[in-house]
Amino acid sequence: MALTETSLNSSGSSAIDDSLRAPVFVYLTAALKWLVFASIFGYIASWKSHNQEFLNGCVFLTVGRVQAVATAALIYGFGCNMAFMVGLWLMARLSGAPVSKNFYLIIAGIFWNVALTVGIVGIFMGDLRAFELLELPAYVGFPLILASLLISVWVILCVKDRSNPELYASQWFLIAAFLAFPWIQIVAHVMLTVKPAPGVIQALVASWFASNLLWLWFGAIATAVLYYVIPKVLGSTVKAYSLAKYGFIILVFVGTWTGAASLAGGPLPVWIPTVGIAASLVFLIFFVIAGINFLGTLCEGRSLIFDNPILLFAGFASLALVLAGFLLAFTSLRSVAEITQFTIFLDAHHFLIFYGVFSMSAFAFVYWALPKLLGREWPMDFLVSAHFWLAVIGIALTVIPMAIGGWKQGSAMLDGTIPVSEIVRTTSYFMLPRSMAWIFLTLGHGALILNVISIYRPDCESHLEELIRSDAEAGGGLN
Repeated sequence: MALTETSLNSSGSSAIDDSLRAPVFVYLTAALKWLVFASIFGYIASWKSHNQEFLNGCVFLTVGRVQAVATAALIYGFGCNMAFMVGLWLMARLSGAPVSKNFYLIIAGIFWNVALTVGIVGIFMGDLRAFELLELPAYVGFPLILASLLISVWVILCVKDRSNPELYASQWFLIAAFLAFPWIQIVAHVMLTVKPAPGVIQALVASWFASNLLWLWFGAIATAVLYYVIPKVLGSTVKAYSLAKYGFIILVFVGTWTGAASLAGGPLPVWIPTVGIAASLVFLIFFVIAGINFLGTLCEGRSLIFDNPILLFAGFASLALVLAGFLLAFTSLRSVAEITQFTIFLDAHHFLIFYGVFSMSAFAFVYWALPKLLGREWPMDFLVSAHFWLAVIGIALTVIPMAIGGWKQGSAMLDGTIPVSEIVRTTSYFMLPRSMAWIFLTLGHGALILNVISIYRPDCESHLEELIRSDAEAGGGLN
């Protein structure tokens, strides 16, 4: 019988956790700082989308710049730092191997965040690019690639040095994610910056990058987390674990081509978006398997779900994963794409993927793993449930109105009798709930940060006492 993550031997976990404490602290701290930053500018960008006069006197806070800053901070600041932390901890634990020379991981993390900070400043100065999820200036592309390569090498080395002979499903998806992330960055950087591809090929490269960033990076990390956390918390095995390998194959070999579907109707050979449409439909197999394995396993332990907020986060992420997959297939159809293209419907879909799937699964992992790493429970566990419900309200207020508004926006654009000004005015009404959503999301982020500060506080106090004591002893020795 195939082993699952629940059968993992826990021997040696103390040494593994000791090797991970410093890198986890660095990446988690960076992720939460960027989350606060993204929350502030996400609210500003959302408010400016339906109130153009808001903060209109500052050239650094135009709609385009603020939206690009919020997106970059959320995706590359919070998202990537959280993905690095989750991937390192999970791979080391599953491999049964401590992380060697973790100092280099800390340096890589600092390098990533310094480069990102330079990029954010560049966007404020107007050095942004006109590609979705690639708004960061070209001059920070190479430093970000270098940092992600170093982190990826350390993750893969955990597999090489593993003491457990079995490769678990979570490890398959982590390996794919950490191999794919530097690769898609390199391809995009070369073909869009170093040696720009001609004409519309740039649009193809950009859509390929955005799709793979969402699915083969964040989606794969989220899937790895769900394959680990759900059976761990429930204390059971995955419902149809043998299907996981087929889902992995579909994600790696089919999911990577779905981005071309977004170019339907564009100035490209018809076969290119057709390949993307076909890939999006075949990709449904991955989501069906995910639904069986995650939702099916959760249903078997449904009596525990509402008593455990970690399962609530994981359950919501699982449901969002399946929903996002079916929306991907739906919007890839030509008759649907002609309505949803260039509308806020796609913004709603992307937010569902990143926040509903990845972020919610990452939150579940943090709430499960940090007490194990530090050897103490959450001081304010009621805030975990509060965070979940605030996040659910925020996601609902973002995705549902924008999906409805995007559909109406696309239908109106196809109707040549409706003035553009009327379309813009009507669409702005559906973006108003997103501003409210950021308030709920930010309150949830505050609950998470307060809990993290509280659980780390004893360590900080003990380190501070040791520092004061060592300074006092050094001072006494000098006297």
